[in-house]
Amino acid sequence: ADAVESASRTVSDPTAKRLESLVHRVTINRLLDGQFEECGLTLSELRKIEESLTKSLIGIYHGRVTYPEQRTA
Repeated sequence: ADAVESASRTVSDPTAKRLESLVHRVTINRLLDGQFEECGLTLSELRKIEESLTKSLIGIYHGRVTYPEQRTA
């Protein structure tokens, strides 16, 4: 989670697709590096974790809608 969060700070214009790609890339790199070998997680469980991290990042980087200023009467 820390690696994904810190990597997300480098994403310019963090769209949902870019964040999803980033989370997947970090996960795959860790998997190929052998960091999940002794954790007991299945690939299906890793995918669910990816989805959860992606949703969290989308929530963090979701821009708020700018509303026009209201005029006072």
